[in-house]
Amino acid sequence: MTRVKISSRVLFFVLVGAIAGVGTAWPAAPTWPTKDITFVVPFRPGGGFDIQARILAPFLEKQLPSKVNIVIKNVSGAGGKTGIMEIARSKPDGYTIGTVGLESVAFMRAMGDLDLDVREWSWLGQISSDPLMVAIPSAGKYKTLADMKGQDIRFGVTSEMLPSAVVMGQALGMKVRPVLFDGSGDAILAAMRGDLDAVTFSWPTMAKGVRDSSGKLSALFVASRNRIPDVRDVSTLGELGVQLTATASSVLATSRVVVGPAKFDQSVLETLESAMARAMKDPEFLQQMEKAQQSVSYENGGTVRTDIGSAVEAYASVKAQVEPFLKK
Repeated sequence: MTRVKISSRVLFFVLVGAIAGVGTAWPAAPTWPTKDITFVVPFRPGGGFDIQARILAPFLEKQLPSKVNIVIKNVSGAGGKTGIMEIARSKPDGYTIGTVGLESVAFMRAMGDLDLDVREWSWLGQISSDPLMVAIPSAGKYKTLADMKGQDIRFGVTSEMLPSAVVMGQALGMKVRPVLFDGSGDAILAAMRGDLDAVTFSWPTMAKGVRDSSGKLSALFVASRNRIPDVRDVSTLGELGVQLTATASSVLATSRVVVGPAKFDQSVLETLESAMARAMKDPEFLQQMEKAQQSVSYENGGTVRTDIGSAVEAYASVKAQVEPFLKK
């Protein structure tokens, strides 16, 4: 048997180290996050994106493993593109996230206005998604969806709604002839006068237009799977016999989602996505959203990533039809 000799000097230092270590633990690495998180809103204060971000922020804070603030930063300009680009080009450390319109980002990518692959961004989840509603003049020539099939339809839209309207027309077998307006109010008034055959916006905007039209407009359908409780009398496309493809469905709504730049560390991504999932289910959050008349339609980050890919594909398919109107 071989004996190993240990010098008294080595033994001394081993014993000192052991004694010093009793009851002492090395400090753990700091848990992310260790500082405040910036939450970019690509529009001015007061709109739907801003309202929803400000309601969500404190509930996200509550669900994070460290006590930090989530600070709203409004970065408006270029129809939202300035703020979107600030999010996309920020350092991928998790300290800059933001809310964007899924359809807007997809359209920018499809039209070549974004040189970044949006499917690689760090999608955290969806706050809300308001399906589009189509309304028609009550005294107009078209009374049903079947009447419109194969026809040239004068569709009132804004530039933001234009690509979705064209995709919708393709899916429903109608020929969309877009009539562009600066805002939803102008388009709705034109439809009330009978200058249009149809008009489309998110269902809350369109439902208000129908209610305020004194009977001059009628809701034709909502592009949703199920009836919407607040407009329960309005049929869905499915009830009218239309089965949309996943690609078409992905753009027939106004969806507000939360995202960070590409290449988040996986643990940071999981922390934020998990925090958002829990925040979105908080009863107090849901109560505040309802009080603010904001809808809630949560989807996780993986689903949003799939949806953005489908939306890019849908808009790319109508690029040639849309471009001439945007250049006017």
